[in-house]
Amino acid sequence: MKKFYILSLFSLILVFGSCKETADKSTTNSPTENTTTEEVSYSDAQVVLSNPAGEEIGGFSLSPMTIYSGNTKYTSKDKSEKHKYYTHGDLAFEVKFKSDGFKLRDKNSALLWKIKMYPDKIKISDNEENTNAFEIKRYEEKIKIKQNDDELYTVALEDATISANDTVLYKLSANQESYAYAIMALKEIPEQQRIFILAEVLAQL
Repeated sequence: MKKFYILSLFSLILVFGSCKETADKSTTNSPTENTTTEEVSYSDAQVVLSNPAGEEIGGFSLSPMTIYSGNTKYTSKDKSEKHKYYTHGDLAFEVKFKSDGFKLRDKNSALLWKIKMYPDKIKISDNEENTNAFEIKRYEEKIKIKQNDDELYTVALEDATISANDTVLYKLSANQESYAYAIMALKEIPEQQRIFILAEVLAQL
């Protein structure tokens, strides 16, 4: 009888161990919510930007203000003096309006870019003093981007494309005429932030 109880106990231990191992493997192999990626649709965007190969990389809508960049959608909560952009419920960027333009800030309200708008040009800098600013201005048939009087880029908008120095950078979902689209040629600014700046500039023109 004693031998029977020992064998029974040993069998129970083996069964329990097998079940635990199976459960551990199941937990290890199961994907979590943090590893899944939701595809973002650009179908609601007013303007869609694609790379030269035709792959959609971003876009925006001005009403309501919505930004698309990569596989992320940013929606805004608008106040009279600022826009706050959120993704998945978390604050990502903030736009603070000034009488002559606006400032793009990160989620901690640190300055990323200061944008000053004039009747015939746009200036973008990474500091409050607006020193070493990039200047975007239309000259006859071309749009030029300068910094401290040095010409960096000659930009053309034609056939729904944005070209800089005779190289196509982006394709647009429709023809656009505003010289503000030259902002997308400024590779010195991260692409995601360029889309935010472009959309906010267009909303104020």
